[in-house]
Amino acid sequence: MNIKALQRAGVLFLVLVLAGGGASLADELKQPTQAEIAQQVVVDDSMKAVMKSFLSAGLTYDSLPEGASGELRAALEYWKGNKDGLKEFAGRLGKLAGSNREELLDMIRSKKLREFAVVALDESASGAFHNVGPDGLKKLVAYSGDALDDAGVRALDLLNRVEDAITATGKVPAHLANDLKTALQQLSPEQIRAARKLLSEKGTKAAVKDYLVKNPGVIGTFVDGVFVLAFDVPALLALNDAEEAAASATGTGFGFAAQTAGTAATAALGGGFLPGLVVSWSSSQVKELVTEMIMLQYDRANAAMKEQWADMELRMNAIRGMLKVDELLKAGKTEAAGDYLAKVERYAVEHSFPNEGIFEKIQDLKSVVAKAEERRAANQVIARARVPYMYGFRLASQGRNLTMARAYVEEALAVLTEAQGSHPELEDRVRQVQGLIAQIDRMIAEAPPLGQATVSGPDSVAPGEVVHFEVSLTGGIPDYRPLDMGGYGLSTGAVFYWQAPAEPGEKTVSFRVKDDKGQIGEVVKSVEVLAVNEEPANEAPPNEEDAKFLHLGQAGRTDIFEITVTAVAKASYWTKDKKEDEEYIVVAVRFVNISNEEESIGANDFQWVDSQGHRNGIEQYSGVKTDESMPDTFGAKTLSPGESFEGSMVYLMPKNMNRVEFHYLKGYSLKPDLQFLFHK
Repeated sequence: MNIKALQRAGVLFLVLVLAGGGASLADELKQPTQAEIAQQVVVDDSMKAVMKSFLSAGLTYDSLPEGASGELRAALEYWKGNKDGLKEFAGRLGKLAGSNREELLDMIRSKKLREFAVVALDESASGAFHNVGPDGLKKLVAYSGDALDDAGVRALDLLNRVEDAITATGKVPAHLANDLKTALQQLSPEQIRAARKLLSEKGTKAAVKDYLVKNPGVIGTFVDGVFVLAFDVPALLALNDAEEAAASATGTGFGFAAQTAGTAATAALGGGFLPGLVVSWSSSQVKELVTEMIMLQYDRANAAMKEQWADMELRMNAIRGMLKVDELLKAGKTEAAGDYLAKVERYAVEHSFPNEGIFEKIQDLKSVVAKAEERRAANQVIARARVPYMYGFRLASQGRNLTMARAYVEEALAVLTEAQGSHPELEDRVRQVQGLIAQIDRMIAEAPPLGQATVSGPDSVAPGEVVHFEVSLTGGIPDYRPLDMGGYGLSTGAVFYWQAPAEPGEKTVSFRVKDDKGQIGEVVKSVEVLAVNEEPANEAPPNEEDAKFLHLGQAGRTDIFEITVTAVAKASYWTKDKKEDEEYIVVAVRFVNISNEEESIGANDFQWVDSQGHRNGIEQYSGVKTDESMPDTFGAKTLSPGESFEGSMVYLMPKNMNRVEFHYLKGYSLKPDLQFLFHK
């Protein structure tokens, strides 16, 4: 199969493995590849980033609804394989925690977070240029990278000339159509997609679309609402039977960047897709007629066949009529489809033309119309079952959370079996779901024992400090869950939050992890709780009114910003030399614009006070790399009203200075707007 050709044709689907055809379900549920493991690590990192942003916004793990970590991971899983999109979606969740916390918590409680992820994914449309206007599409055609592309500029000029020609004269000169085809074939895949989308946008004009539909061989035409370039059509004919089955139109398209709901491009997720029942013609039947239209168009351009032109036009009209019936079925207009089909049949009877195969297709379409309403109702049942089925299959295919996977698939089975009495045609779908449950049960029974757990985290902490440790292990059935302590699970282990006791000394901390099967792994770590020493003499002068300062985690407000110092850490890597008695300190700060206007804030607005009472700014070009638990460094940031941001700043301070006074000053003000106090 030529996947690239399919993408060029605007058809999006994944191969569907049906029972009795292709690979078995057991083959589908295999060990993850290195690439899949790498993708899972990205999801884990995103999970950490989201939880960190929640903590910064004041949402602790204990304050989240029960099952929150599972819901969050489920939502992030939908973006797996789309690294940039995953990072952006994780950022959206973090912003929700700061700006609309109750809405976020409500989505978690009602288990709507996955639906939010699907909506966001559909909005992204993964290269389908969702919400990109005509001007943006023109730029995508004309540019290659950051520079104008000669082929793109020429194609764009020809596109405009074609539109003008159709609007002015009702046709496209042959030389112009040929020039456009040649120009389009010289474009990159990204430019081709933009050009196709632009043609589709132009095709919304009645005159242009009418011309393209009636003359499909000139430039291209619309197939099930998707614009198909003429030179893509041969590639569409190369599909094999299994792939045709996967692309069959069910009228219940399930998002994931399908360009038009209910098209021949109905999306499928490997053997995990629960296909609907065909309520209209399959994509292969539609493409057969469209291809015949194109071939007839070519024949009409042949002067040697002039005597047959009239018959060709009559046959093309009958084909257009059947395609219209198919479109009405896909739009759910069953009654209108039946009425229109009656007109098509009457037209075919009343006109004398070579009609080989036409009457047979009309009769086939009549049987499809007769069953459409009944199958549409069954498809609504399948659509309800599809979401839990697909999620359960996805977990099972990764060998993760098999107990949860089974529960989701059982939920799908309950939906189908409840409706099976009214819709016996659901029998095959019920059998498919039962087969997946049986395979999951085998996987649970054959799961390996847990491997040796390891733990990473700080070796020493301050009294009362809350720190996190990450436990890693293999074996069993991930995801793993923390026991006896706050935290959240990962596919590679678990993250624990531990609060140090007030008493100094060496403490032995036990971390217990439970896998999805109930097996428990344990690892211990010695952590030193530091004593609180007297402050050195050369430290910033003690302030007896410490209560007037804002401390770590406390938010302060000006008229414009709400500012919180969220974390302080010593740098472990740098490139710029420093004195032996100095150290680089990373300070993480969170800002929220509480004003009604767009405002800017910069790292230079934050300074620390030395032992002489002098303020000192950020350290430039230090080469400090922030720990993964700290946000990235920044120079300045412009925030819209209500928008939040978290960033880090690097300072060079004396090693023996423990108590640090930290000021926020806007512009050249001598008096600080906010005063913070923290200990390194």
